[in-house]
Amino acid sequence: MRNLVSIILVVFFAAWATPTLSQTKDELENQRKQIQKEIEELRQSQNSVKKSKKESLDQLARIRNLIKKRDAIIETINRQVRLIDEDIFTNNREIYRLTKELDTLKQQYAKTIEYAYKNRSSYDMLNFIFSAVSFNDAVKRVTYLKSYRDYREKQVDNITRTHILLEQKNRSLAENKDLKAKTLTEQSAQMKKLEDEKREKDVVLSGLKTKEKELEKQLTSKKKLENNIKSSIAAIIKREILAAEKEEKAKREAAAKAAAANKTSGSTATAAPARTRSASTLENTPEVTAVSMGFENNRRKLPWPVSKGEITGHFGRQRIEDTKLYEDNIGIYIQTDIGASVKAVYEGTVSSVHNFGEVSAVTIRHGKYLTTYYNLTGIPVSKGSEVKLGQVIGRAAESEDEDGIGKVLFVVNVVVGDKPKYLNPEDWIKPR
Repeated sequence: MRNLVSIILVVFFAAWATPTLSQTKDELENQRKQIQKEIEELRQSQNSVKKSKKESLDQLARIRNLIKKRDAIIETINRQVRLIDEDIFTNNREIYRLTKELDTLKQQYAKTIEYAYKNRSSYDMLNFIFSAVSFNDAVKRVTYLKSYRDYREKQVDNITRTHILLEQKNRSLAENKDLKAKTLTEQSAQMKKLEDEKREKDVVLSGLKTKEKELEKQLTSKKKLENNIKSSIAAIIKREILAAEKEEKAKREAAAKAAAANKTSGSTATAAPARTRSASTLENTPEVTAVSMGFENNRRKLPWPVSKGEITGHFGRQRIEDTKLYEDNIGIYIQTDIGASVKAVYEGTVSSVHNFGEVSAVTIRHGKYLTTYYNLTGIPVSKGSEVKLGQVIGRAAESEDEDGIGKVLFVVNVVVGDKPKYLNPEDWIKPR
């Protein structure tokens, strides 16, 4: 009976544990395939850029992203290998235990066969029954013989079931060993590609280093452009605050006139409810305040402004490797396809559509928050337009390097007093 319980537990454990491990393997494999797809897209764009033979910061950023994703795929493979090793260890342990279990069951069954052989005659069985001292004793002996026969049948079932389970574990062990060999081969291939990409990065860095003065001019030009965008945002905020203050003043004057009229007529005015949240000057209505709070509550949940893209320029001050130069970005630069739809990350009102030569920037106000999208063409919205989350506000234009790659600068601000505070957009959009 104890052996039967042990086998039932083994079968239950195998039925319960294996799907969980298999599910984890599937998740890791899906993750690996997704990263591989992203790598192939990056590699395709990088190969098209390499034809120009022109090193650039964007090219360096793409190679960095490639290396980062290659590291991620190698780590995923390492986790797959660790999981396979755990499966192999568990299989070996179960095979050893089931083998011992099967040996014990066979030995016990052999003893019952030997006993049955020694007491095989019908006379011995009848003699055992009729030698009972009472009728109740005879019934007990008949019950015992029936139980003994049932026990032997269960032994056969237990041996068969254990043997089947042992064969399953052996097959699973062989499959895991084969899977591990294939996974290790894939790991070796990915490691080789990683080394190639690191050498490629060194080549680009070397080229950039020889063009440090030219690169410095590019950074100066980019900084000038960002300063223009900053001036535009500051002007928008100043204009919006003046409009909000004007509207607030008009409301106060209207309220004062209404209070005076009520006082003259003898009626009692109802006091306005106190605000429970400190609001920006721009939040002059409950509806606008609700938009601000909605934006705040969606921190790290906002969608990306483009459906497909990679960050090639991060927010803030970043040192350029192997040079004395720094780039200091007011937002994030996202590489995408030329002509890709650029969408509003949250509902709001278009505060400005600002032209910068052949491309434009759109600034949308979300209460006291503002988002700006630069390097757009084909803009279907205008100043004052109400936009919804996910609404198309333009198309991505080609990057300044004219390398066949689209690029969008995405900026997030919050108004503090009467000035914009620049926030890291990566703290607001969904992680990828």
